[in-house]
Amino acid sequence: MRDFKGLGIANAVGRIILAQVIITVAISLLLWVVLNVATAASAFAGGAVGFLTSLVYAKKMFASQGDEAKKILRAQYSAEAYKLAFTILLFSFIFTQFKEVHALPLFATYIATLAVYWAALIFV
Repeated sequence: MRDFKGLGIANAVGRIILAQVIITVAISLLLWVVLNVATAASAFAGGAVGFLTSLVYAKKMFASQGDEAKKILRAQYSAEAYKLAFTILLFSFIFTQFKEVHALPLFATYIATLAVYWAALIFV
């Protein structure tokens, strides 16, 4: 398995995470130009939750577990559990520490990063 910039992530997964980062930055810049900094920061925070949790999932999933189906399935469940816990932790942090958070751009950009997976099914 080839690495994605030394992170130990397969190339296809690395491209998906990179696409999530690009979507996050593009939406944030657009909202910054059109609206204001707080809205753009909210959008970036939502996108960051999307791509950071994807990175956590990928690192956990592609950690050397072996080739047995049982071990691969166990790694899948473990990676998904870590991703869910990290998602909850990040959203909790955002809502408790970011007092001027705008929920609509936050969740819209988070959903946009999730939509990258759907597009990846078509193109990867």
